[in-house]
Amino acid sequence: MKLLVQGDDYGFTKGVTLGMLEGIDHGVLTCSGLFVNMPDAEWAAAQMRARPEFCWGIDFNLVTGPCCADPRQIPHFVDVAGNFIRSGITVRDPRWQSEVGRRAMFPFEECYLEIRAQFDRYVKLVGKKPGYLNGHSINHENLTAAIRQLAREEALPYTNDILEQFHFAWAVDIGGNEATTKKIFDLARQVNRNPLQYFMDHADDYLKQEYVFAGGHPGYVDAALFSQTSLSIERCRDLEMVLSPVLKQWIEEHQVELISYADLI
Repeated sequence: MKLLVQGDDYGFTKGVTLGMLEGIDHGVLTCSGLFVNMPDAEWAAAQMRARPEFCWGIDFNLVTGPCCADPRQIPHFVDVAGNFIRSGITVRDPRWQSEVGRRAMFPFEECYLEIRAQFDRYVKLVGKKPGYLNGHSINHENLTAAIRQLAREEALPYTNDILEQFHFAWAVDIGGNEATTKKIFDLARQVNRNPLQYFMDHADDYLKQEYVFAGGHPGYVDAALFSQTSLSIERCRDLEMVLSPVLKQWIEEHQVELISYADLI
């Protein structure tokens, strides 16, 4: 069995980034994508350059923080200050319920302009191309098409397509995770979420698969998160999982191979 462990939202806040680095240096994280548009992105990129062997990607963020493109060119999903319209607002818009509505909210040309600007900023910050391309928070038809176009132009893998190509089984518990599915913050759900227990409860099933994907949002929780996302406290649970001695021992005992996207290309 080959296990890919992905941590999203690197560079989101200082706390998230520090937790990710802990998961990289002392845990089982195998790949992580940078938010290039957040205030701590430059500092986060410096930590990436100090870990050149790790599989770093980019998480295209169109739902929180400032945009990277000229806001006048992407008026459909930024406010007057050039900040992205939050996903919690987007998913409650009646237009979001249909493909026609989603395409109107996020025109392809504007999606492409923004992810190209984020890609170029990544290269400027890190000094090289990302190892993979990944979407963030809400997936919709035009964003997916824009990422695929950029992937073709830059000859880079898009996570959704790679996971499908290799028929990955998903070791992810999204049931009841309202922060992800409905953009609702629920303190009790986030505190009580236990991805490590979920993984270990299904571990025997995973061993029957050739490729398994374990994705999450590991990180330390800081105050900056609360004004930016509904997915906050549960990040420490994801970090608990990737640092767990129990999971590490299971990986060793069953000779599980930890892989990243770099191993699949």
